[in-house]
Amino acid sequence: MLGIPTHLAPRVNAWSTVRAFHAAAIGSLVAAAITLLLFRASDPDVRVLGAVLALVPMLGMIGVHVQFSTWRSAIAFLVVGGACAWWFTHVVQSEIAVPWVTSYLLSLVVIPLVLVGGAGAVPGRVVLWSIAGLVVGRIATTIAIVQVGGAGHPLVLAWVTLVFVVAIVLVAGRSTARSQRVQPELLRSAREEHVSAYRSGVEAEASAILHDTVLNHLGAIALAPDGPMDQHLARTVESDVAMLTGREWLDPEPRADGGAAVEAFEHVVEEHRAHGLEVVVTGDPSVIARLEPAAVTALVRAVGQCLANVRKHAGTDTAEVSVFDDGVACTVMVVDDGRGFDEQQTGADRMGLRNSVRERVGRVGGDVQVWSSPGTGTSVMMTVPYGALTGSVRSIGRTDGDDHLESAS
Repeated sequence: MLGIPTHLAPRVNAWSTVRAFHAAAIGSLVAAAITLLLFRASDPDVRVLGAVLALVPMLGMIGVHVQFSTWRSAIAFLVVGGACAWWFTHVVQSEIAVPWVTSYLLSLVVIPLVLVGGAGAVPGRVVLWSIAGLVVGRIATTIAIVQVGGAGHPLVLAWVTLVFVVAIVLVAGRSTARSQRVQPELLRSAREEHVSAYRSGVEAEASAILHDTVLNHLGAIALAPDGPMDQHLARTVESDVAMLTGREWLDPEPRADGGAAVEAFEHVVEEHRAHGLEVVVTGDPSVIARLEPAAVTALVRAVGQCLANVRKHAGTDTAEVSVFDDGVACTVMVVDDGRGFDEQQTGADRMGLRNSVRERVGRVGGDVQVWSSPGTGTSVMMTVPYGALTGSVRSIGRTDGDDHLESAS
């Protein structure tokens, strides 16, 4: 019940209880029919076919009431059920001379009248309809017993069933009241957890964007020769400063078309080629367009950071980017034959692979695996499932070349 909205919980719980009562009522009629047939098998002289046939209209009316669940169908069931109980009692009282068997059978035919609890799902009404059902059943069986001239029966099982119904309704009412008290606290806690996770995601993405822009540009400026700054680098720095001081990167990602997503991927590759890195692209980059917009952004940025790491740390001027599709996820591998490294020995202050690749892909439900060791090059495999965005915050904003991605999104 704690997963049901507070204003719906009482009604849903009551309806569930009523449906369970309906199933039990059908079970009671089936048990009565089986008992009659077994008694007939043990004593061939007993004629119980009429009693078995009396149960059929009751089964039909239970189906009608379950279908419509109105006060009219409830009254119709009580009328038909009362008549069937009278007919059933008439046959059983005349044919079966064992008192305890007769009492048991009469209880089984009255129990459905107790369990099929009327219209609506208000607990109090369920109890009142159950009492009405017991009264109708008791009157019908008493009339038949008087007509036949037999001894009366207490119908113990029917009374026990009524007590059970009342107990179930009371327990359900208490559970509903308790959940109504607890649920607001749970919802408040869930909302606070969501806000906290959202803030954490925004902070992580801001840190990754800062690393991808400011720190990378500072490294490029430090490695540049003396003299005026390269015009391409100057334009990139100016664009990123405008993005960092604005709010565009906080906007949700709109839907991207396929061509624009591929264009954003190719633009990132061209950015690093312009910085002197020879990048070979293999596979089918068009599969990137199948990802959610935020996943496209995260994956393209992560690829850009991997290529930036190759330029700055691998000691090689070539890299290969492979894109392939297994029908479930899009996988991109960035491979170089550089000096390699031991990830376990990477300092805590080195955020490129950890924050800009692993955590960024992880926030959109993806996974990153890295294979590298000193002297053997590095392979980074990033896998993002199609249609699954499980991160606490969508990747947002724009880094080097992401103006193309935003126009595509």
